[in-house]
Amino acid sequence: MSRETFEALLAPNLRFVRFFVEARLRGLGDADDAIQEILLRAFQHRNQLRDQAKFRTWLWSIAANEIRLRFRRNRGLLSLDEFPGLEIPDTTTSPVAVLEQLEDRDFLAACMAKLPKRDKEAIRLRDIEGRSLRETAATLQSSLAATKSAHFRARRRLAELVRGGKRRLVQPARAAA
Repeated sequence: MSRETFEALLAPNLRFVRFFVEARLRGLGDADDAIQEILLRAFQHRNQLRDQAKFRTWLWSIAANEIRLRFRRNRGLLSLDEFPGLEIPDTTTSPVAVLEQLEDRDFLAACMAKLPKRDKEAIRLRDIEGRSLRETAATLQSSLAATKSAHFRARRRLAELVRGGKRRLVQPARAAA
């Protein structure tokens, strides 16, 4: 495409390109530089345009690409060092706390193993599986009052075993930040 043909095709479209670029780069204030860069690129690559009827679309795509490029360049980066008070706490459980939880679980399982079968069953149904008193009574084949009493006694026996084992169950600790 010759220089004269390029100028003839550009003249009616220049106003629309300017409006498009200024609308998009309103806050950046470098619309004139962007337009100059767009026109320079379009002129340099004018031989790549195959159909002159699509000149306006071709020019707009060059303009859109230049605008995207400018936004990428002006995106700016912030360093986390600029925010000295910004600390994100570590909410994961520390390895020591995980080990303590495992030890507690094993200790509690050992204490449960020492209980009579009915006591284990009452604690498992009510405390571990979260069944209602009525469901537990049906499973244990006893009255509500007897089930309530059996569950209470089973928990008391388990507490005595835990205290007698002189092993203190530890609450899960969080890792220090």
